[in-house]
Amino acid sequence: MTDPRPLSRILTIALHDGGKVAMRSDVPEEGAFDGLGRLLRLDVEEAGADADADAVLIVPDAMPEGRHVLRNTSLTETAYTADWSRILVAGWKKPPRRPDLCRNSVWQTLLIGAGLNAVLRGVDAVLAHCAVLETDRGAVLILGEGGMGKTTAFKRWRAFGGKGYSDDMALLDFTGNEGIHVRRMPTWSACREGRGEREYPAGEELPLAGVFALGRSETGRDEIAGATAAQFFAQCYRSMFYWSLFFTKSLPDDLKERLTASIRRWTETLSEMYPPRALLTALEGDLKKFIEDNL
Repeated sequence: MTDPRPLSRILTIALHDGGKVAMRSDVPEEGAFDGLGRLLRLDVEEAGADADADAVLIVPDAMPEGRHVLRNTSLTETAYTADWSRILVAGWKKPPRRPDLCRNSVWQTLLIGAGLNAVLRGVDAVLAHCAVLETDRGAVLILGEGGMGKTTAFKRWRAFGGKGYSDDMALLDFTGNEGIHVRRMPTWSACREGRGEREYPAGEELPLAGVFALGRSETGRDEIAGATAAQFFAQCYRSMFYWSLFFTKSLPDDLKERLTASIRRWTETLSEMYPPRALLTALEGDLKKFIEDNL
């Protein structure tokens, strides 16, 4: 019997002021896309093959001629369409050893591509490389380089009863007079470890309550330290740019300039709205109480 469902399905993260980040799947396998909806707690809706989307998941044989290849790995290819209007992600170029991990990796590539394209078409949102700690006042972003200790800090926060979902990626949405809101995004660590029962409810938003640049304590205890404006700006800029670095080098100059201008504007906004502070973390202790006492 023929499957009556349309081949294409779409997931939309609705933002303020009518903005959105949209992903479409043209892959017939249900698990290739519907699982992403469950992961984000968003409804997967039926859509036509021409439905607008920032990024589209397709089978490898459907990659069109004239595309602009952004990244090509043993499992996936990511490319822009010939007219630079949307990103295409082709997965499963060969059977993976762990289908669940491969699928999650494709999901995150789709999210990153959709976020990048949304920025380039003028949506006032950006994917940030950060841990998100959730407090009664809102989200606290912990910005830091890979290996600096974001995941360790996140686990310490959770160990003492702190709430949080994302330890390395979030979607920031600028809401004008209401400030900045944060949406949870699936983390790379979850993709490596397997999804399990984790969920990242992207339809919910949290007001941004604070931002810290992450560092390591040399005293054996957690500390809040002042950072220079230049140091804080640089850390914010790196965090805003991080997820686009996979694809930036392959963009034409005008799109590179558009992306750079948007991320610089976001960095300036964060630097103006939040004081330049560093969180210097130790390896143990009640980080939840410490951060809440210093917000």
